[in-house]
Amino acid sequence: MAMFRYEPVPSDTGVEEALAAVTHDAAWFLARQYGFGEFRGDDAATPVHVSVAQERHPLDGWHGDAADASDAAEEADDWLPYDPSTMVLESLVEQEFQDGPDARLSMAGALRWRRALAGAGLLGLLPAFARTCAFGPFGGLAPAALAAAVRDRLPDPVALAPWLDRLAAREEAAAEKFGAPDESRDALAAAAVQWLSWWKARVPPPPERPTNTWDRTRMEYSFSVRASTLPEVELRAAEYHGGHLDWWAVDAPPARVPVAEAMVTRDERKTIPTPAGFGGMPVSRFWEMEDARIDFGSVDASPADLGRLLLVAFATVYDNDWFCAPLPALVGSLSRVVECTVTDVFGGESVLAHAAAEDTDWSIYGLGETSGGAAMGGGSESTTPAPSPWFYRPASLPGGLESPPLESVLLLRDEQANLAWAVEETVADRADEPIDRYNRWIAGVASLSTPSPDGAMPDRHARYRLVTEVPAHWYPLAPQGLADEESYRLRLVRLVRSEWAPPRPLGRLLTETDWLHEEEVPRSGIRVERSRQYTRWRDGTAHAWITRRKRSGTGSGSSGLRFDVLEDP
Repeated sequence: MAMFRYEPVPSDTGVEEALAAVTHDAAWFLARQYGFGEFRGDDAATPVHVSVAQERHPLDGWHGDAADASDAAEEADDWLPYDPSTMVLESLVEQEFQDGPDARLSMAGALRWRRALAGAGLLGLLPAFARTCAFGPFGGLAPAALAAAVRDRLPDPVALAPWLDRLAAREEAAAEKFGAPDESRDALAAAAVQWLSWWKARVPPPPERPTNTWDRTRMEYSFSVRASTLPEVELRAAEYHGGHLDWWAVDAPPARVPVAEAMVTRDERKTIPTPAGFGGMPVSRFWEMEDARIDFGSVDASPADLGRLLLVAFATVYDNDWFCAPLPALVGSLSRVVECTVTDVFGGESVLAHAAAEDTDWSIYGLGETSGGAAMGGGSESTTPAPSPWFYRPASLPGGLESPPLESVLLLRDEQANLAWAVEETVADRADEPIDRYNRWIAGVASLSTPSPDGAMPDRHARYRLVTEVPAHWYPLAPQGLADEESYRLRLVRLVRSEWAPPRPLGRLLTETDWLHEEEVPRSGIRVERSRQYTRWRDGTAHAWITRRKRSGTGSGSSGLRFDVLEDP
């Protein structure tokens, strides 16, 4: 059987002529432009310039809204000062107040006192200072062997500072306490004065009034900001999960506040509006290549998917009906447009009102209610309140450095055991180094199965267990009924286990928590982390704090909890 194939043989090996799209018939080209409507004209006006007047209110106050706030000043609705030009709102909201210095500063102070003794020729007194001013007991948060050995040979600066105050005052009893010879007490006092001047300049003062923004029953932040010139409008962030604090994190009530003429700023410039543009927008000319990275024509939508079909129709048909005009807004302020006048090419002036004045459902990019949920509009007028006319331009954190998590807690549901669990994945030890709770638990289990000193192995007979043991870093969240007898909350239960398994959590997140709302532990799970944050603000100042962040979890899990089990040898 014979087979034949016909194929063209090009006379030129290049593709330049095809890509050039050369046309030799001008009439055909004009006809194609006419067919695509490029010569169609409408007797409509085009905007030339826009004049805007807006009411501005710089934010200057904030306070915490945590449900378990115990500060009497906060209960009295006392607002704390806030200056967006020098203060980082994320730092104010997320920072943790500590009673004393952190582990890094303590180690730096201990090493500095060692160098001071060495410089004065009194290094032999260091063991006496280490015994008298020893670091406190570590308990379950004992650092690694090397870090613990270093701390055993150095004094704790917190306990050392009062003794050095007495040495700087030439107190003989203090010098005798550490065995300092008489001829070296002047040098010891001089070293103490030098060390105290360095230490007191760096140790943070005790917080006078810690602001409570962390809602421990929901594992999220809650706070409010406002402008003193506009006390009726309060921006409240009821469910801030940490990280980046932007305009969408806060809600505002749709308060009908009269315009304060003293706060109105009129833009002396007349801005020129420009046509709106977006990725994948159809080009207005026929002989122009479109951006192929976004193709609205290839969107897969069913006939019932009205939302997606409306989006495609708007992007492909009404894209050139919109214009953009810049609106200068003060950073860290709350503003609203009180007057907007558009002048067209025919000299006509049109006064524009807020889009929600005629249609209350149009509230995209608006601030919703403090009860949440109205920021994107939707619903009828009876169920959806009028959106807020205010625009919030936050002084957001531009970027910074973030450390690996110091502490990580995973909240998940265990369908097999019909329980929820709080899993401490990582905690920080006394040296501020992370401890992997799983690895420590595995090491404890392995130590139980090691041979005894006489070489005998543990008993390998089959055993009956009423209940199996769960990992040492898993803490149950048991349901607890509420007064209405229809809802419940999750109570954190402390278990009495083996000697090497602590009954209480070791980390700060679970230590502060007694119970959680049931809806805060979904089937997808929740992960809460603590990490260090460092950034520079626009005035050049450096800011460092410990932030908490709430993220999505890894789904449900299994603790291995079983009842009435016969274990094989």
